Amino acid sequence: MAGKTVAIIGAGRVGSAVGLLLKQAGYIVTAVAARTAASAGKAAAFIGAGEPTTDVVKAASKADIVFITTPDGAIKSVCEAIARDGGLRPGSLVVHMFGARSLDLLDAAKSSGSFRAVIHPLQSVPSPAQGIKNLPGSYFRTEADPDALEAARELVKALGGVELVMPKWSPDKDSAALYHAGAIAVSNYFVALVDYGLKFYQALGADKQETLKALLPLIKGTLQNIESLGTTDALTGPIARGDVETVRAQMEAMRARAPELLGLYRELAKHTLAVANDRGALTEEVIRELSNVLV
Repeated sequence: MAGKTVAIIGAGRVGSAVGLLLKQAGYIVTAVAARTAASAGKAAAFIGAGEPTTDVVKAASKADIVFITTPDGAIKSVCEAIARDGGLRPGSLVVHMFGARSLDLLDAAKSSGSFRAVIHPLQSVPSPAQGIKNLPGSYFRTEADPDALEAARELVKALGGVELVMPKWSPDKDSAALYHAGAIAVSNYFVALVDYGLKFYQALGADKQETLKALLPLIKGTLQNIESLGTTDALTGPIARGDVETVRAQMEAMRARAPELLGLYRELAKHTLAVANDRGALTEEVIRELSNVLV
């Protein structure tokens, strides 16, 4: 795995950002493939390197390292097509970046004597330009065939990333799904949670966008507290204080004015109580009273 030529198969946000970062790190991007010539050309122009093409086999054949950054559902079939039609050379490395799956998506590469790797960033990439800002400094799940592990780690370093170490990891669907669910919880569900919080103010007639502006300083301050203190010590509010009456009053208000919000509030409050209990600041009596209110 000494080669440093790279082909990007899938010219979307992630593929474009990865291609440019690798180029900046000294890798040679030889080809960029997409479903349309326009998309391939746009990505190659963004990267500033690579022959744009719609022929994935031709693109892969030009490189030692093949990144398949297509939509997740197409990774397996694209890898199979490239391997079947002779696009992989023995000793080459095929990489996907889909967090919810393991090396099995790239099994077809083994028939060509190629190695497999997964490098998934714990980061969102809403655009190529934002991706080159967001990816450096991010943690990456790094998984590879034994002979390719060092090459995969070098790619993570080239992207400015840090390898996420998970001692209980096993190369199966459950491990990948559990890992990915954690990322979904703190990213996608965080967005949904903020939207949920806005609905309390909408129930009082407030404008959604104005309320978001009002809550953003609180959201940002909370994230700063988590970064500085960790989740347990960053927790504030009535449950952290053991304020049973405030929690009871909030739930009564929801029943009267916004019953559709009550179910999620109750479940979040139960987990919040568990976090507060981890800190050891609540008595057993208060924990029992709060638990009874949240039934």
